[in-house]
Amino acid sequence: MNQLASTLPANLARSNFYQLLDEVGTNLRRFAITHRGKMRAVLMPIEQVEGWEETLEIMSDKKLMSDIVQAKKDIKAGKVYTLKEVKKSLKLDED
Repeated sequence: MNQLASTLPANLARSNFYQLLDEVGTNLRRFAITHRGKMRAVLMPIEQVEGWEETLEIMSDKKLMSDIVQAKKDIKAGKVYTLKEVKKSLKLDED
């Protein structure tokens, strides 16, 4: 099997499973797997799954999301500090 489609039936995925794993692992590809004409599963890099889980965790934290929204407003309003200013206020001045 040369070029793997992004969506493939389960029987084709089964017969090419190790090649699919290689594609997912080295080329960061994703594959939707169908069974009886309906999408049933996705084979994708674990790093992407972990990234999605982290994003969902952040988005479900109301306090954190509120802080992010406020930080964006502060940045837009110019309420920012340089690294040098932060270090000085924390008494982490460079010698």
